[in-house]
Amino acid sequence: MTGKFQFRDLVYNINTKEDGAVRRVYETRGITMYEVAVPIQGDAWAPGHNISDWTEDVLKLSDNEHLKSCT
Repeated sequence: MTGKFQFRDLVYNINTKEDGAVRRVYETRGITMYEVAVPIQGDAWAPGHNISDWTEDVLKLSDNEHLKSCT
């Protein structure tokens, strides 16, 4: 499955206003979905992360330079 974004792309969810890194791309009921690692602290990976499933239509590439340097 390929989508607009790929593994390790840093994406921004326009609904939740969160940045995260794509871990997996999959499809469910004809909708492209992304399993995304979302940092517990919005600007650092070190404290850990949560996993969320986001639809492609709410995502754009992230411009969070701090997180990009850490993925």
